[in-house]
Amino acid sequence: MTGKRSSGHFLKELLKPIRPAFVLVVAIAIVYVYLMQFVDHSLSWVPYLVVLFALIKTTYFTFFTFRQVNKSIRQCHSFRQLLWVFGLLVLLIIFSYAADFNCIAATNPAAFQGLETAQSIGHLNALFEFFYFSVVTFAAIGYGDIVPLTAPAKLLVIMEIGQSFVLIVFGLSNINNIHTSIKNQ
Repeated sequence: MTGKRSSGHFLKELLKPIRPAFVLVVAIAIVYVYLMQFVDHSLSWVPYLVVLFALIKTTYFTFFTFRQVNKSIRQCHSFRQLLWVFGLLVLLIIFSYAADFNCIAATNPAAFQGLETAQSIGHLNALFEFFYFSVVTFAAIGYGDIVPLTAPAKLLVIMEIGQSFVLIVFGLSNINNIHTSIKNQ
């Protein structure tokens, strides 16, 4: 019984810090769905609106991650739990950028080279391709099989690379603090 309670407690504690980020992602997704359904995609300002929302999201995710990791270190959570929280946040960031790239491609099919339009491969396949592109971009690998061509697409790529660099450096720089905090328990 204790094992079930502790794993249930671990899962509850694991998901607790992510709730605000999840709410933000859902809110942004609703705005994106609105943009995709009701706004004329040929309007030249729509891609820049997507970039503006991405900038707000990037700023929020970055500072949210800093606060959550510092808070978790102070509360002496296990290294495994901190790794899970950090990993889930990275996954949310990658998926949100995939949605951003998909929105940009929907507004301008020529925004990316190396990817067929969503109309020809289907929206689900396009989202998968952009998820792949987002993982490659976040990891700073950049195979070059999908290339941003327009200014909004390039701005999104720059933001994702910048955010990944900051988050990885922040995570690596706090490993010593995590180990020190856990040893002092």
